[in-house]
Amino acid sequence: HPRETDARFPPPEPTPAHARQSVAESQLIIGRNMTIEITLYNAGETSATGVEINDPGWDSSSFVMLGPSTSAKFASIPPLTKKTHRFVVVPKVTGQFSAGPSLVSYTAAAGHQASGTSNALDPLPILTPMEAKVEVAMKIGSYLTLGFCNNAEEWTKAAIITTVLVGLITVNWIALKSKRAVAEAQRKQAMKSLGINPKDVAVSKKQKQKKK
Repeated sequence: HPRETDARFPPPEPTPAHARQSVAESQLIIGRNMTIEITLYNAGETSATGVEINDPGWDSSSFVMLGPSTSAKFASIPPLTKKTHRFVVVPKVTGQFSAGPSLVSYTAAAGHQASGTSNALDPLPILTPMEAKVEVAMKIGSYLTLGFCNNAEEWTKAAIITTVLVGLITVNWIALKSKRAVAEAQRKQAMKSLGINPKDVAVSKKQKQKKK
């Protein structure tokens, strides 16, 4: 009964090769290396053979290609294993960077030809060296402020609040000092009206303190 045998022993599943594209660096800076990683994972039950990947679209006006190449070939990827291809480019311009998906083709089970694409890279900022330093400073500041200041806008607000508070404290200190000066002047004026020399009172206090 051939049909019964087929039902009990089904043919191997096709060989779906999943591709994922990513950038190795956490921060992208103009004039510095940018590493693109394309990882192929065979999630099927048979080997994928003749695997080819290609990542086109790297404009020479925006990137310098250091290689080795935006494409690669793998003779075989066994089941439940992965292969990774890396290449390096150098950004020539700043701004938001995004890349389309990589192209993948391979031979699956029973000689079946298959193709697919990886994910597209999410937009990433390419910074100037100064912007990179500011970003690092922001991260350190966020850590030191327990997450209250995470960006330039929040730091600006914090600076305004701090300036206002310092101003209020300064004005209050000046007001208290002026109030004490007025009270002291009134005291001296009252002593003079009674025929008492304020300097004699100050000398008398110092002598009493020395005797103690």
